[in-house]
Amino acid sequence: MKNIKTGGILCFLLLGTATAFSQSRKVESTKGVEKTESDKVVHIEGVGHKLNYALNGGVVEVEGGDNTLTVKGSAKKITVSGTGNKVYIDKVDKISMEGGGNMVYYRTSGTKSGKPDVSIEGVGNKVVKQ
Repeated sequence: MKNIKTGGILCFLLLGTATAFSQSRKVESTKGVEKTESDKVVHIEGVGHKLNYALNGGVVEVEGGDNTLTVKGSAKKITVSGTGNKVYIDKVDKISMEGGGNMVYYRTSGTKSGKPDVSIEGVGNKVVKQ
């Protein structure tokens, strides 16, 4: 009986610590979507999200399927994994894609060539200048 009480108290303390830690992350999280308070990271996770964000030099991460993300502004890096995701962005320097059927549409890049550095793995992934 004593071991059960001790185990229960330890479990309660661990859960309390985890809750306090998760609240200190300072992010907005709704349906698998996180955006840091400093507006430097947009992380989309899940299926079927259609979202719009403003970003100035941060990072965009998209995981899952059939998400559509429109970003006004610029990103240093976009990472896309999964299938059927679409990202529309004004300016990007680096793009990394995995999975299949993902698309990134950009207007310009801050690199010397005017094209983002691109790494693509998978089938049917494309980067298109608008």
